[in-house]
Amino acid sequence: MADNVYLGNPNLKKANTPIEFTQEQIAEFIKCKQDPVYFAQNYVKIVSLDEGLVPFKPYDFQEKLIKNFHENRFNICKMPRQTGKSTTCVSYLLHYAVFNDSVNIGILANKAATARELLGRLQTAYENLPKWMQQGIIAWNKGSLELENGSKILAASTSASAVRGMSF
Repeated sequence: MADNVYLGNPNLKKANTPIEFTQEQIAEFIKCKQDPVYFAQNYVKIVSLDEGLVPFKPYDFQEKLIKNFHENRFNICKMPRQTGKSTTCVSYLLHYAVFNDSVNIGILANKAATARELLGRLQTAYENLPKWMQQGIIAWNKGSLELENGSKILAASTSASAVRGMSF
């Protein structure tokens, strides 16, 4: 099994690793693909300041936010600070990257360090997905990742050239 991990990380599946799915896993994969709220509630793990790694249990307004992201390409949210917006976004972006082929996702923030921190949260959640749900890893670093389904996630600061040349 050590041959099937990405760069020695036992939590990451290497690209082109064959997986034999059970019928239950197939049903669960389909359910997660169709319902990002179900995916967030049952498979996304986050780091709590008080308790460490814990399952993400979204509040009703966070579930509504996830549904809106899923149903509408463009969203404007007027929300106060410290309400879990970043965690909610990370949860949905993880779902979007895993269950959609060849998508480009940009995580942008006013500072590159902030964008990388959000990518780090997404990577932590990804590492804690079951192997049968993961896409294989092609590239994995502090500034970006690429999955074998062709999905790419880039973390960058907001600037005129941050994501120039990429389609979103």
